Amino acid sequence: FSLEFVETMKKVEEDFCFLYVGHWLQGNLGEDRKDTGMMVKVFLETFKNQKNPPGLILKTSGADFSILDREDILNKISDIKKSVNGVLPPIYLIHGDFTDSQMNELYNHSKVKAHLTFTHGEGFGRPLLEATQSGKPVIAPDWSGQVDFLDKNYAVLLPGGLTQVPKGALAEQVFFDSPENKWFTVNYNVASSVMKDVVKNYDKYLIKGKQLAVVTSKKFSFEAMKQELEKIVDKILEDVPKQVELKLPKLQKVKK
Repeated sequence: FSLEFVETMKKVEEDFCFLYVGHWLQGNLGEDRKDTGMMVKVFLETFKNQKNPPGLILKTSGADFSILDREDILNKISDIKKSVNGVLPPIYLIHGDFTDSQMNELYNHSKVKAHLTFTHGEGFGRPLLEATQSGKPVIAPDWSGQVDFLDKNYAVLLPGGLTQVPKGALAEQVFFDSPENKWFTVNYNVASSVMKDVVKNYDKYLIKGKQLAVVTSKKFSFEAMKQELEKIVDKILEDVPKQVELKLPKLQKVKK
């Protein structure tokens, strides 16, 4: 780890922290696409009034990495804290544009014990795939893009159900008002129980996290992706018209 990162992580007092990596997008509590707000609230409710609670590290931002955006995120956290009574567990905000190396340090730091998200839906979910390579437990909804690579035998998949997408979740110009617009909402009570169990029985989940790392590293290695791409290209080439060699008949020369 870089000296700068080591010094920064010293500010985190807890040895057990959940890490969330992702945007905190528009919408009221429970309406943002990643459901970051409700994840924060459930974390606070789950571990409030505990003697040695875990911490929650949020690597998040809204539309950009400006000072105004950072203050907006801090205000959101503050508002949620005010809605929860009791002695609250700590939350740490990391705000800014990280390099790949810095993200790698964050994923693999010893104080980060598990990766967490309540996302309503993902096209793919790259941060979650990256998180699997840390060998630590990955806690995520059992629906949408991330289940393509989060093996159900090793990832901690949260149950829930499809709910109506609220109008406030998306920009007006891209929202289609239809009852068919649905996304996934985790069962918050179950999610709370799972988070407690991960802290209590961490070694059991750590084994699964290491197994998940092996599975994803094989499936998504450069060589594995190369083979998949070759299959796609070969199939396309089979349907491409092939050049046919034109064989002209041998003509006899006509004598005059």
